[in-house]
Amino acid sequence: MKLLIVDDEPIAIAGIQRGIDLKKLGFQEVFTAGSYTEAVDVLSKEKIDLAVCDIEMPDQSGIELMGWITENSPDTETIVLSCHDEFAYAQQAIRLHCLEYVLKPVRYEILSEVLERAVRTINEKRQQTLMTEYGQRYIDRMGEGGAESTGNAVEKVAHYIDTHLDEDLSVKALAGMVFLSADHLTRMFKKEYGKTVSDYILEKRMDLARELLRSSDLTITMVAGRIGFSSYSHFTEQFKKIYGMTPRKFQREEREKK
Repeated sequence: MKLLIVDDEPIAIAGIQRGIDLKKLGFQEVFTAGSYTEAVDVLSKEKIDLAVCDIEMPDQSGIELMGWITENSPDTETIVLSCHDEFAYAQQAIRLHCLEYVLKPVRYEILSEVLERAVRTINEKRQQTLMTEYGQRYIDRMGEGGAESTGNAVEKVAHYIDTHLDEDLSVKALAGMVFLSADHLTRMFKKEYGKTVSDYILEKRMDLARELLRSSDLTITMVAGRIGFSSYSHFTEQFKKIYGMTPRKFQREEREKK
C-alpha cells in the first residue's frame, strides 16, 4: 500500500515516520507533502491508498484537499489529523467520507491502531469490489453461454491468484467471485490441483519471490510487498521454511553467481 502524510510541520511528519512501524502495517511506500499543492502533485502521480491530512496548511486547508481527493482520487481513503476539536470541522470531514477524525496530540500507539483499522477497511473494500466485478462477469458469461462447470470456476480462481499475488487474497473472497462456498471451493481446488487454495497461493508467491530475488534489484522488503506480504518477518519465515534459507542469503548467493 501507498501512504501519503500531509502536514505543514516537518517535525510532525518525521515523528509519525519514526514513531510508527509503517511497513509492519502494510505500507510499502510512504510519501509526504507540506501543503495542499504538494499533496495534489503526489496524488496526481501516484495511486495513493491512504492519505493522512492535517487541517491547517499554508495554501489551502486539509478539508479542501479532501474535497479534491473525493473528486479526483476517489479510491484514496483519508484520515484527518488535527488540533481542531470544533464539531464543524469533524462534520465537514465526515461529509467528505474520511475514515477517522483524530485530534492532536495523539500517542503513536493510538495512531498506529487508527492506521491498522484503515488498512483493514481498505482491504475489505477492495475484496468487496473484486467480488462484485468478478461476480458480474460470471453472471454475464452465464447469460451468454449457460452456467459454467465447477472445474472452470476453479480455473478462474487459479488464474486470478496467478495475476494478483500482490493483493490480500482470502479463500472466502475468491470463492465469492465464482459463487461457491469457501468449503466447496477448497474441496474442488484440492481435487483439481492437489493442494488447498492457501497452499497454492503460498507456492505461487514463493516462486515469484525467488524469481524477483534472483533477477531484480528489489530490496527484500519490496519483494515482500510485491507478493502480498505486509510483514517482512513473516515473509522471511515462510521463505526459509520452503527453501531452507532466508531471502537475504538466497539473494546474496544468487548475486555471487553472476
